[in-house]
Amino acid sequence: MFARRLRTDVLVWAATAGMIAMYLVVVGITFYARVFDPTEYVYGESIVLDETHRLGAGQPLYAPPTGLPLTVTAYPPVYYLLVGSLQQLSGNTGYSVGRIVSVAAVVASAFLIAWSVHHIATHWAAGLLAAGLFVTQNLTVLLWGPTHRVDMLALCLTLFGLALATGCRTTLAAVPLALAVLTKQSYLAAPACVLFALWPRRGPIVRFSGVFVGTLLLSVGAGTWLTGDELLWHTVVANANPLDYGYFTTMLSSFAQFNALPLVAGAALFGLPARPAERLWRAYFVLSGLAALATVGKIGASSNYWLELTAATSVLIGLLAFRLCEASSARGAFTSAGLAGVVLASLLTCLPAYQATLNESVAMAVTGRSADDAGRFDAAPLVAGEPGPVLTDDPGLAILAGKRVEFELIFTLLAIQGIWDESPILNAIRAREFGLVIVQEPLDAPSRPLTSERFTETVRAALREAYAPAGQLGGYWLYRPR
Repeated sequence: MFARRLRTDVLVWAATAGMIAMYLVVVGITFYARVFDPTEYVYGESIVLDETHRLGAGQPLYAPPTGLPLTVTAYPPVYYLLVGSLQQLSGNTGYSVGRIVSVAAVVASAFLIAWSVHHIATHWAAGLLAAGLFVTQNLTVLLWGPTHRVDMLALCLTLFGLALATGCRTTLAAVPLALAVLTKQSYLAAPACVLFALWPRRGPIVRFSGVFVGTLLLSVGAGTWLTGDELLWHTVVANANPLDYGYFTTMLSSFAQFNALPLVAGAALFGLPARPAERLWRAYFVLSGLAALATVGKIGASSNYWLELTAATSVLIGLLAFRLCEASSARGAFTSAGLAGVVLASLLTCLPAYQATLNESVAMAVTGRSADDAGRFDAAPLVAGEPGPVLTDDPGLAILAGKRVEFELIFTLLAIQGIWDESPILNAIRAREFGLVIVQEPLDAPSRPLTSERFTETVRAALREAYAPAGQLGGYWLYRPR
């Protein structure tokens, strides 16, 4: 009976390892194709790239929202400063530099997860399982790994801090954890977990808190002074999107589709007696899950909101896999083969998405562009030829054409909430500062729901009054000054 069970364990885990290895090949091909793609892959990349360009041009990163260009620098400055410096060193001002930083952060994050699990379980196989699942388990890293966004760097710094804390270097861990918050301000779950793991040892708590809080206070204070309070306006006031119940249910459904089985597998570790070394990661699983649940209903939220939970889940599954191999843990919620079956099933749910991604990546590697970007490439020469500013609701088109982003659609949401006065964009429209307006739907189209509105009705009316239709190109509607 034991031999039969052992063979079953080996077969199911071998199939799981094979599936992870296959997915990792797809991830590698996709990352390579995306890094060198000249177009925006995920919404927001173009905004971050445009704002990074400001540093090279000696312009303020956190500009007052009282004149063009109107974009929200939604995050603290670490990623912008790092990528801006690398762009100046390399001479490459496209998406590639920032995407390479993100891909490097993915690789480093996987290593940190593997090391942390190995340090706790003293078994590299469990660490490699956790690292492989982190990259492949729910499409989140596949999507966000090769992006010109702050998310992967913030997660990498967080995992670096947690790895240091796992190795009992908690005071030193405060530095990368503070840098993570200075990369993406919502990454506060990990520092809270370190404090929880240290309790009730007052000395380590005081030292960790002093370094972490002191670093944040000095950095935020200096940033607020240098930007004239604009840092706080951009990263706090303008970044507080409202919650929407319909949006929340949609995101929750998407989350459950790819995360339900991994969450069940990770949560099964709580069915075994807790070990001191696991305390930090168990807390991280709970707090990162609560943080994702509390914020995923924000308008504009996406699957990057559960990147931390993805990492925590991977660690817990790795630890559980190891403990189920121990004779003393045989009475857990799963057998070893059962856990392998759940993990394999969760990976199989992603198979159609991986197949589609592979086909798209191979086609993009052959043609040098995504089929979805045909319209952008058609319209880009016209936009690039405009001598002055161009207003568009597609910032990716502006960047592809070598133009700056004049107006980010988040300002529409801010105006609807009464947080921002529309006068700057209205004055620019009435003064006909834009030689061309190019949008993805006609200006007389019906208003959209709040979750997808592009312009307020006031801005639409001003555009219709000051600009006349000038045809269509590549799926865009063109307007010229009257």
